[in-house]
Amino acid sequence: MQRLVGMFLILFSFQAIAGLEKAPPAISVGRDGEKAVFVDFSRAEYEIVYDIAAGSAWAQSTIWFENKEVGYPIFDLVSEPQSLTVDGVSTTAPLYTIPGATKLRYANQLLQPGKHSMSMRHQLSRNVVFSGAQVKSAFWTSDLDDREFLEQYLPTNMEFDQYKMSLKVVVRGSSTEHEIFTNGEAKVSASNEWLIEFPEYFNASSIFFHLTPSSAFRQVNFNYRSIDGREIPVTIYSTQSLSSFESRTKSTLAELENDYGAFPHQKVVIYGAGSGGMEYCGATMTSLWALSHELTHSYFARGVMPAAGNAGWIDEAIASWRDADYRQSSLSSLSPSQMAGHSVYTRMTDDDAYSKGERFMGYLDRLFTAQGGLKKFLRDLVEKRLFKPMLNEEFKQDLELYFNHSLDNEFSKYIMGKKGDKFDYEVANPYHPKLTPSQLLKLL
Repeated sequence: MQRLVGMFLILFSFQAIAGLEKAPPAISVGRDGEKAVFVDFSRAEYEIVYDIAAGSAWAQSTIWFENKEVGYPIFDLVSEPQSLTVDGVSTTAPLYTIPGATKLRYANQLLQPGKHSMSMRHQLSRNVVFSGAQVKSAFWTSDLDDREFLEQYLPTNMEFDQYKMSLKVVVRGSSTEHEIFTNGEAKVSASNEWLIEFPEYFNASSIFFHLTPSSAFRQVNFNYRSIDGREIPVTIYSTQSLSSFESRTKSTLAELENDYGAFPHQKVVIYGAGSGGMEYCGATMTSLWALSHELTHSYFARGVMPAAGNAGWIDEAIASWRDADYRQSSLSSLSPSQMAGHSVYTRMTDDDAYSKGERFMGYLDRLFTAQGGLKKFLRDLVEKRLFKPMLNEEFKQDLELYFNHSLDNEFSKYIMGKKGDKFDYEVANPYHPKLTPSQLLKLL
């Protein structure tokens, strides 16, 4: 029965791919009332060519999308495209700043509602290192700074949108064999050439991609038997002790499945980097110490997904609460916060999630002890919202419905922040340290 339930959740999730229903409002770009509008990506085909002789990499992208209103279609790419066409017409991609929130791009072509496509080419330089006949490259991401998801590397939509992605990778001009570690399904097309397909529920924060020369890392591969009967393939690679990572992985997966149900992804990929810590769908780049925290994120963050930056606090608070042995907290231990009170265009997680957020989860557990506590609710949340981007308001509503209890006062003061409140910053983020560009390059 458990296997049927687990497979039902996986199959159901593919029927609930998010589009525009949770997008922020359109943006006035100051042209006689003309707007830049958020769009719904349906498919993206990417190709990256690493040219050994030139010592450079370039990416070609084609994206199919739909807009519901007249406007300039919004997307994002940190690098400026070298060329861009929309429906076959050449155009540009201005960078637009939303004060106090973020930056993003839009195609400078006013479109009528309907289905469209855009193609672009750009240089890829972030976290790419050429050395002789070898190249190393990775999509390292972060949710603690603005514009540090997939948009660092490839054109993408925001977190509210899920869409089918494929990535062709070519290492040109090298006799050295390379390999790719990824949470997609990678097929070798030829020597140093791959095609990777990613699930339809992936979004801008989902992809794990690491290209390296073959044999650069030791690795271990095994199957983990899930409680729903699946044999889930696990790959762990590192220059450190593989046995320690393997043991911790097995024990943590067993713990999480016992608490929250069958592991939600089709594979597990772990890079034992010995530094940092970042979650992806069924994958992580992590130290051994932070491994359990990152695997928890495969349920909360890359399972139950934030639809925007103001919902990012939820998964960090849950994972931090788990790290604190699910301790309960009193109302008096809570501190005012604005974790979910930023601009609706915010695309990063508030650091308060690790401390104030963790205590807020502990408070909810204590408040609802007589009704089974918060962990029981969280298991239900995974079943209800697996692979469905969630807003902060939806999390609050789910809590209130489940426990039949209003949380207006608590969310207003401790999560949304009241106007005039003083917010004290607490430095408490040991699991996702902010690494410098040079530190990230060393992890390649």
